[in-house]
Amino acid sequence: MRYCLRQRKLNMMKTPGITFLVLALSLTQAVRAGSVSGQTPPGDDTLETRKTDTLPGEVALRGQLSTWTGAGIRSVSAGLRYLPQIDLRIGNPPGSPGFRFEGEVAGNIYAHYGREEGIAGKDFRVRLYRAWVRFAGPRSELRIGLQKINFGSALMLRPLMWFDSMDPRDPLQLTEGVWGALGRYYFSNNANLWVWGLLGNDEQRPWDTGLSSAQVPEFGVRLQLPLATGSAGFTFHRRKTQWQDLFENRYGLDFRLDYAIGFWAETVWINKRGAAGIVTNQQLFMAGADYTFDVSNGLNVTVEHMLISHSEKPFDLGDRCHMSALSLNYPLGLWDSIGYIFYYDWKRKGAYNFVRWKHTLGFGDLYVMAYVNPDVSVLPDNSNTVGSLPGKGIRLMLVLDHMVKQ
Repeated sequence: MRYCLRQRKLNMMKTPGITFLVLALSLTQAVRAGSVSGQTPPGDDTLETRKTDTLPGEVALRGQLSTWTGAGIRSVSAGLRYLPQIDLRIGNPPGSPGFRFEGEVAGNIYAHYGREEGIAGKDFRVRLYRAWVRFAGPRSELRIGLQKINFGSALMLRPLMWFDSMDPRDPLQLTEGVWGALGRYYFSNNANLWVWGLLGNDEQRPWDTGLSSAQVPEFGVRLQLPLATGSAGFTFHRRKTQWQDLFENRYGLDFRLDYAIGFWAETVWINKRGAAGIVTNQQLFMAGADYTFDVSNGLNVTVEHMLISHSEKPFDLGDRCHMSALSLNYPLGLWDSIGYIFYYDWKRKGAYNFVRWKHTLGFGDLYVMAYVNPDVSVLPDNSNTVGSLPGKGIRLMLVLDHMVKQ
């Protein structure tokens, strides 16, 4: 996301290793049975063991079809997206003793037609959406491939949105993945340690100034600790950019506490390891809170505020801007809910309004959305379902899900 500087358009990412991952997942589908002995059932205090005839496992075929149409003051559009997905698990379910192997392959088939002021345009894409394998034990896991990596407590204004681009206005919560390996270890006191390495990712990501070098590995670490009624985390990431071939370090601190209200904060310092002018240093500070009021079915209110600055010297807040966000969510009943999201850009005096009504059908979900925004939006166009939504308009969306397990 970029508010003070315009975000460059996302590029299509290169996908090395696709053939290997798809082949590996295809071959492992056949390996679902095997003899195993010497396993002690959970809660069994005896020394006897039980023999099972098969190794637990599951294959799930699922998909999501979404179609939408919309209209603005001078434009009309329609689109369709299908996300086919195959999930595989060999071993006990998550939360059970023992080790397990999991995998996921998903595609993204997208078609869009739009017409604005007499000029028509269409787009059709077929690309890989997810492709990863995971080896997991009782307290650790290692996931390798094209995957989603995200963390932090912020919902609308997210300084820690380093590797995903999810938009709270998007009903599907779509985001491109990154190629890499992620390891996590969970301590007995609820602390957890993340370590990752990324390679082959040269697309634009939120808060990026300059694309990442696809040939130079990126790496990072995150430590999350329990804190009173919540948690706190420290995050570090290093990458080489195509901006004058400079390296970049990112440091993040965040915490969340839940008492009568929920409260969270995130702060990030992005430092180019060399002279890069006003973008040598980027500082982001965000605080947010939420509370559910006892009004009929319960009205949830979330507010967030963020300060963003760019400077040649660290923590120089001379060139800065402020963004505020408000979210209201109210369930009308078992099958209906209504939500409102508001952004305000204090520097440009821009107000962004988004209303969404959701109705649950017997075969899917229906969304009716309306928006009133500035004609030139500084909110990011993350190439998801909603985009940046400039101007005024409405949009209808129908989402259908299906799943088959074996």
